[in-house]
Amino acid sequence: MKSITAVKRGNTIIKIYRHKGRRYKGKQYELFTVAYRRHKKQFRKNFSRHKDAWDFASDTATALEKGQTQVLACSADWQSYIAAKNLLKPLGIPLHEAIEEYVAMRNRKKTVEKRVGNVVDELLDAKKQAGLSNRYIETLRTYLLRFADSFQTNIGSVNTGAIVRWLDSLKIGARSRNNVRQAVVTLFNFARRRGYLPKGETTEAADVETVRDDEGEIAILTPAELSKLLRKAKPDYQLYFALAAFTGIRSAELLRLEWTEINLEKGHIEVRSRKAKTATRRLVPIQPNLEKWLEPYRNSTGKLFRSRRTVDSAIKFAKRLRIPWKANCLRHSYASYRLSIVPDAGRIALEMGNNPVKLFTNYRELDRENHAPEWFAIEPPSLKSRRIIPFVT
Repeated sequence: MKSITAVKRGNTIIKIYRHKGRRYKGKQYELFTVAYRRHKKQFRKNFSRHKDAWDFASDTATALEKGQTQVLACSADWQSYIAAKNLLKPLGIPLHEAIEEYVAMRNRKKTVEKRVGNVVDELLDAKKQAGLSNRYIETLRTYLLRFADSFQTNIGSVNTGAIVRWLDSLKIGARSRNNVRQAVVTLFNFARRRGYLPKGETTEAADVETVRDDEGEIAILTPAELSKLLRKAKPDYQLYFALAAFTGIRSAELLRLEWTEINLEKGHIEVRSRKAKTATRRLVPIQPNLEKWLEPYRNSTGKLFRSRRTVDSAIKFAKRLRIPWKANCLRHSYASYRLSIVPDAGRIALEMGNNPVKLFTNYRELDRENHAPEWFAIEPPSLKSRRIIPFVT
């Protein structure tokens, strides 16, 4: 790493170094590091643009040369300033931001002070008491305990800027970042309901913007790809693929289902409220071709799948077959083909536990080549016939 610029102000010299940064989508990015000494300590700060590094180095060199520290030392508030800086140092919050937060809090409605870690504990306990899935609770626990470790203060003291900087520090992809952000929003909404944040006001977490997720584009499989997948899969993988492809039920919901909730006589699958992501009971129709996939399991009891590993292994198997697999692609496929045949977004949204507007916007006209009849005609090899099975409406 070689210096490319030296910023000089009087006797103060600050150097800027250029070196290689992270590689993203095949492109190598540069980093510019400003190195300087203050109070006999070495400091470094990275920038992605040379201009930003230059501006920071210039301002820092000017401040050091003018001896702002000495000016402060002459102030009667010097001891208070040092004490405040020491208190804020573990939190990484600039003094002026802390003062702004304090003034804002004094002007707010009276709330009960509660530390972030305590709010996290209360939230997790409340979710457990509500009977939500262990997987959802564990996901919240993972995200929020990490958040609490970084913010060992009252939740009312955490502002939007601090949350954004924390998310930046995680160095994770767009989808993961948005998921973590949503967990923090859930925490702050819970704190507001408990009276730890002002009611009737937008929380600081809600003001954190989501980032664009290019990987979140809707992707569907073709009937040929699904046929290949089902033909080559072993029975427990076949069961998962068939259910996900011909019902659109979420993977997490399928893992909670029991055979008693599949009613072949009445032709529907019951997703009970305590097992649904939206906590709302719904009935999902069993298509004629799916009924044939389920027929061998007619006398089965207990849960459909033993563990999450079955689903994870099935997805790995699909990727080994070079199926163009994206997250939730079977659910997306079902919605697209179902909407192609039954153009009633409200009805399909009820079946899938989704929002009608979102469903119509995301899935309308994805089946441009009218593959829906082929999709819902895929049967077990031994029962397959040449005719197209009528669609359940």
